[in-house]
Amino acid sequence: MSVSHRRGGLYRVLELPRVYESFQKLLGAHAVRTRFVKEFLRPADGSRLLDVGCGTGSLLDYLPPGIEYTGYDLNPSYIEAARRRYGSRGRFFVGRVGEEIAGVGSGCFDIVLAKALLHHLSDDEAHQLLRLSARALVPHGVFVSFDNVFYDGQPWISRTLIALDRGGKVRTPGEYRGLAAAHFESIEALLITDMLKIPYAHFIMRARKGTP
Repeated sequence: MSVSHRRGGLYRVLELPRVYESFQKLLGAHAVRTRFVKEFLRPADGSRLLDVGCGTGSLLDYLPPGIEYTGYDLNPSYIEAARRRYGSRGRFFVGRVGEEIAGVGSGCFDIVLAKALLHHLSDDEAHQLLRLSARALVPHGVFVSFDNVFYDGQPWISRTLIALDRGGKVRTPGEYRGLAAAHFESIEALLITDMLKIPYAHFIMRARKGTP
């Protein structure tokens, strides 16, 4: 499965781990990650978490120390950086989103996280990701996503900034919910407009898997 995002020009340098993390910090990543984990991800100590599209693994700085963490990403440079920094705290694999990954079994995880990922995927690719995520979760496990969003009445500057994102598949709240509803029993969804200091909008879903 390919990931649909812009790669040319300035976007290309974001493929470099140090540049990517520096850019994230410039946007206020520390405050965003702290709030996201506390308010929306809500991992219990000892939870088994699968981070799909984990990047450099930096979310581990914000998770409880007892988390059993597994992450995978398409970019080998990100995974190499993650292993160097966090190799003692988690497992990291190179893999394409939606593909079966060696070492990632079915029914093994309490949480599957897809942070800033769905807006890079076509509908078919997103359904493949969601189907495999549901399979990876234990009964009543939770899939959590966090993405840029377009919505009715959105300020033009917010819409313009989001349109510049690397992801080429930014959706509306209803479109994101429609994807998740095909695979999960219940969905808690929130539109958030104050995560960043700049005008921006995010859509967060917590989708729970039912019993087999």
